[in-house]
Amino acid sequence: MYYKFMKQYLALKASAGSGKTFALTVRYITLLLNGANPSEILTLTFTNKAANEMSERIYKTLQTLGDDEAYLNAIAVQSNLSKEEILGKKHLLVKKFVNATLSIFTIDKFVNKILREFCGYIGISDDFDIKQDDIETLSYKFLQSLELNSFDKLIEFSWYENKKFNSLFDLFKLLLEKNEDIEVVSIDAKLIPLQKKQAMVHAMKIKEFVLNCDIASNAAKKAVDYETFDELLTKNWFLKESAKDYNYFKKFTTDVLEAHFSALKQELINYYKLRSAYSLSKLFELFHEFKEFKFSFNKAKNYLEFNDISNIVYELLSTKIDKEFLYFRLDSKFSHILIDEFQDTSLLQYKILKPLIDEILSGSNEKLKSFFYVGDTKQSIYRFRGGKRELFDYVAKTNPLIEVEVLNTNFRSCENIVNYVNSLFKPLSNYEYYDQLSINKDGYVEVFEDEALDEDEEKFKNIASKIASLMQKGVNSNDIAILTYTNSDVLALYSYLSEKFPSLKISTEMTSKLINQENVKAVINMIKYFYFKEDIYKENVNALIGKAPLNDLNIKVDLYKNNLQEVIKTIATTLKIMDDNVIKLLEEVAAYETVVDFVYEIDKLEASILNSEQTGLQILTIFKSKGLEFQTVFLLDRIKKKNADRSSLLFEYEDVFLKNIYYKIKNLEYYNNSYKKALEKEKALSFDDELNILYVALTRAKQNLIIFKKQKSSVFDILSIKPLTIGDVFLSTKKSKNYEKVKKVEYTPLVLGTQDNIIKKEDEEADYSNSLYNRYFGLATHYCLEMLGDFTKQSLKKAISLALFKYSNYLSKEEFIKIENRISLMIENEKFQNLIKDANFTSEQSIIYNGEIKIIDLLLQKDNRYYILDYKTTKEELLEHKTQVNTYVEAIKDIVKSDEVEGYLLYLKPNEFVIKNIKE
Repeated sequence: MYYKFMKQYLALKASAGSGKTFALTVRYITLLLNGANPSEILTLTFTNKAANEMSERIYKTLQTLGDDEAYLNAIAVQSNLSKEEILGKKHLLVKKFVNATLSIFTIDKFVNKILREFCGYIGISDDFDIKQDDIETLSYKFLQSLELNSFDKLIEFSWYENKKFNSLFDLFKLLLEKNEDIEVVSIDAKLIPLQKKQAMVHAMKIKEFVLNCDIASNAAKKAVDYETFDELLTKNWFLKESAKDYNYFKKFTTDVLEAHFSALKQELINYYKLRSAYSLSKLFELFHEFKEFKFSFNKAKNYLEFNDISNIVYELLSTKIDKEFLYFRLDSKFSHILIDEFQDTSLLQYKILKPLIDEILSGSNEKLKSFFYVGDTKQSIYRFRGGKRELFDYVAKTNPLIEVEVLNTNFRSCENIVNYVNSLFKPLSNYEYYDQLSINKDGYVEVFEDEALDEDEEKFKNIASKIASLMQKGVNSNDIAILTYTNSDVLALYSYLSEKFPSLKISTEMTSKLINQENVKAVINMIKYFYFKEDIYKENVNALIGKAPLNDLNIKVDLYKNNLQEVIKTIATTLKIMDDNVIKLLEEVAAYETVVDFVYEIDKLEASILNSEQTGLQILTIFKSKGLEFQTVFLLDRIKKKNADRSSLLFEYEDVFLKNIYYKIKNLEYYNNSYKKALEKEKALSFDDELNILYVALTRAKQNLIIFKKQKSSVFDILSIKPLTIGDVFLSTKKSKNYEKVKKVEYTPLVLGTQDNIIKKEDEEADYSNSLYNRYFGLATHYCLEMLGDFTKQSLKKAISLALFKYSNYLSKEEFIKIENRISLMIENEKFQNLIKDANFTSEQSIIYNGEIKIIDLLLQKDNRYYILDYKTTKEELLEHKTQVNTYVEAIKDIVKSDEVEGYLLYLKPNEFVIKNIKE
C-alpha cells in the first residue's frame, strides 16, 4: 500500500505557474509520512537560492500543516492517510526534519560532495579550492610546458585557422565544458596545398574557356578574375549545381565547361573534406595536451573549476568506483531522488546521476524506492550553458516504469494573460504546448508599438510615461518589474529612469542582491580577510562601515573553531551592523559546509535583500526573471541585434547522444550534406531557444502584462504579436511606499551607531541631517507616524513597539520615549483632532506631479474637501516647508479637479506641537 496513491516513478511537465514547487513539497512530505528519512531523500536543484527556498518551504509547510487546506488535501491524497492522521504526526515530522542531515543540494554541490569523498583516487587533496581559472596565467604556463614539436603544431594551427591564442583557449574550455570527444583522422597538412593545386587546374580551365568565349559578357569575365585558390573562394558561382545555373555562364555553357565545372566541384568537395578533418584533428590533438596539462596545473595549485569537478567525478564513476561503494562513502544510501528544473540538466550532470537513478529504477533492493523529476521544456533557456531539454522525454521514454503527467493549470496569471499566451503558442508547429487553464479572472494585456525604442536619445520615454501613468492610477511601483534581453539594457534603463524619477527607488539585480547590501558585504569581506589574510578585504570593511583607512577593527574570531553562524554573529555584533539582512545571511550560510565553500561560492548567492519595500521597481533580464513572478510586467523588445554565434565548433546530437563535432568553415555546407543538416538542426534549436525565452518572459506577470514592441525587426514578430489591449489595468491592493533613496553618510566617531547606509526621505528635510543620530531620530519618528493605525494612545504604543524593533540598533530607549512624547502632544492637540474627525485618511500617499514623485505624509478627505498634512521634526519653521506643502496642494487640486484643498504643517517639537495652515 506504500505507493498505492503516490506514483513511485513520476515525471511532471509543469507549465509556468502550475505549482511545481507545491508538487515537490507535497511529495517530500508524503515520503516523510511513509517512513522515509530526510537524509535518504536526495533533492536536487540548480541554484543555492532554489535549494534554500526548498528547505524553507518544506519546513514552513510542516510547521503550519493544517493551515493551508490545499497542502493538507494533496498530502492526504498522496499518502492515503486521513487529515487527522497527518496532523497527528505533524510534531514528529517537524522534529525529524529539523534534526536530520538534509540531502537537499544544488547539483554542483552534490557533485562537489562526491569528489571530496573520492578525491584520493586521483591524487587531489580534499581541501581543494573552487575558483575560476586565471586564463592568462594558465595559457602562459601551458605554452611554456609544450615541447618544441607541440609548440610548432600550435603555432601552425593558429596561423592556418587565423586564430589568436585566446580564441584557441576558448575552444579548449568549451570542449572541457561539453566533456565530449570523438575519434578523429590524422591529416598531414601537406595534403591541403596539393588539393588546392588540383582544384586550381580545373578553375583555370574554366577561366580560359570564359575569357576565350566571344559572347561572354564583362560580368562573366569578371567572375573568373582570379589567380590563386584564395581568390577563387571569393567567388560564388561554383556554389551552383552546374555552370548553366549561373546567370552569366548559361548563354555559352557547353559540355566542356560543364565537365570542368563538375570536376572543380568534386575537387572542392575533397578540399573541404581534408580541410575540416585537418582542423578537427589538430584541434583535438592540442586539446588533449591542454587537458592533461590543466589537470596537473590544477592539482599543483590545489584548485578546480566547477566544470573540472564534474568531469573528474564522471570519470571516477565510469572507471574507478562502483555505485555500492559510492553509497557507502557518502554516508547515505539514497532511496528517493527528486530533481527540480530537469529541463536544465546537462548531459554530463545526467551521466553522473544516472547510476543512482538506475539503482532506484532497478527495484533490486527490498526497500521501496522512488524517482521524481519535474520541469518544463518550454522554459529551457540555458542551452548555451549545457542544458539539454531533450533529456526530459528521453529519460521517460527509455524507462517504461516512469509515468508522465502534465500540470497545465496556471495559478499565477490572470485569465486574460493566460488566454493571450495560449493564443500565441498554440498555433506553433513542432513546438510542444499544452493549452493552459486559469483560475484567476480578468487581467490586463497591452502591446504597444513603441517607435522610440529605435531612437538613440529618449528611447525609453514611453516606458517612463507608462510607469507614471500606472502609478497615477494606483499601481504600486514596488509591484512593477521591467524585463529586458541584455544587461546593457538593464543599466541603460536604470540610468534613464533614475534621472526621470529621482525620488523613485529602482533596483537591478546588483542592487537587490543580499550580498550587495552594505552590512552583509562588510561581513563577507571580514571573513575573506580572516581567510586570505589580504588587507584589501579589511580596507573594504573600513570603507563600508565608515571607518578611516588602516583602522584596526579588533575582531577576535577563529574561522576553524567556530561555525559560520558564530563567526558572522561575532563580526556583526562587534561592528554593530546586525540587521535583518545580516540575519538572513545567517540563515543562508547553512548551505555552506565549510569556510572554503563560503569564501569561494558566496559571490554566487542569488538571495535578495529581505524587505521587499527596499527593492522598489525592478529591472532585470528575462534570464534572471526565470522562476519569479510580478504583479505588473513591462516586457521590452530586444534593443540591439542578437550577437551571432562565433564559436568555431558545431556539436550535433541525435536525441541525447553526440553524433558528430564539426569545425565550422565558410561554405562547408555546400560540399558536406551532413554538415548542412547539422547547421539546419542547430538553427531550429536556436529558434526554439528564442521561443522559450519569450515564453518565460510572457508568463512572469500575475495581473498586468505590457509589451513594448519595436516597429521593425522586432523579436516579437516570430509570434506574430500585434498592437492590442485586453481588459482593464489591475490596481495594487497596497499603497506605494516606494520613495526612499539610499544615501551614503559620512560616519562621525562617538555618534550613535556605525551604520553608514541610511535612508533619507526627501531632500527638503535635510536640515536635521547634521549627524547620524539626528537622521535616525527623524526616520524613527516618521516611521512611527506611518505605522499609526489611528490617532489614539493605544495605536501609538503599537507604533512605538514596531519602531523600537526596527531602529533599536541605532537609538536608545530614551530616544523612543522622546519620540512617543512628541507624537502624544500631536494626538492630544484639539485642532489636530478636529481636523481628522470623521475624515478618511491615507498615510504616505504617493503622487506624480510635473514628472516627479511626491509623498504626502497624511492626506485627509471629508465633506468633499482635501487636507494635506506634512510632518516636521525640526526646531526651525522654514519658508521652504511652506513652499513644499504648497506644491502638494497644487498637485492635489490638479489631480482631483477641485480648489477645495488645504495644506498644513505639523511641527513635532520636543516640548510643543505646532499646527499651521500654510495660508497663515
